[in-house]
Amino acid sequence: PAPSDRPNILFLFADDQRADTIRAWGNEWIDTPNLDRLAAEGLSFERNYVFGSNSGAVCVPSRAMVLTGRSWMRSPNDMRGVPTLPRELEAVGYRTFITGKWHNGEEALLRSFDRGTAVYLGGMADHTQVEVQDIEDGRLVRRRVGREFSSELFADAVIAFLDEQARLEEQAPLREQLRAAGQSGSQPDQPFFAYVPFTAPHDPRQPPPEYRERYYRRNLPLPANFMPQHPFD
Repeated sequence: PAPSDRPNILFLFADDQRADTIRAWGNEWIDTPNLDRLAAEGLSFERNYVFGSNSGAVCVPSRAMVLTGRSWMRSPNDMRGVPTLPRELEAVGYRTFITGKWHNGEEALLRSFDRGTAVYLGGMADHTQVEVQDIEDGRLVRRRVGREFSSELFADAVIAFLDEQARLEEQAPLREQLRAAGQSGSQPDQPFFAYVPFTAPHDPRQPPPEYRERYYRRNLPLPANFMPQHPFD
């Protein structure tokens, strides 16, 4: 496709968040102004359902199906080598970046993204102590424990990436002049695909104190199927 047909893509993914937790879709107790605005100004799908798999988890299969376009019932047991969305975008000239929870295997991660900052490979962790790594040159590097709440950690990482892309766009006229002059070292402008799969609001349920106090004081109504004790604990 022509460069004008390749928009930048910022893909935000919430983990195990029910649709009925969003005010725009009928919840009167929870404040979601940014999601409400996206629903009002964008395209909102209201008949989508999370596919489970051969276990009780929905976080892994939902990520895998979004990134491969394959439903659980049409996927091979071994997904190694199955094309992924970021890999296909890379083939048409996109930079690819990830921060956040992956949980779909190291092999698929490293063949899908050029770069990554603060990537969590596990399924569930203390939101204030998430073990993360970066992607550089096709390898995972700099294993460490995050010092921020998981959502802030991942948001900061993608904001830094977006700031970097903005600086590159500001330099585009100069790069165009260098290309016109035949100087080497200048690369064609590239759009980006930034994938930000948060690990919240997945368990463990430990919202930052500001939000915990706000909603605990409201004494939110519990769903009809609420159980005070998880049956498998």
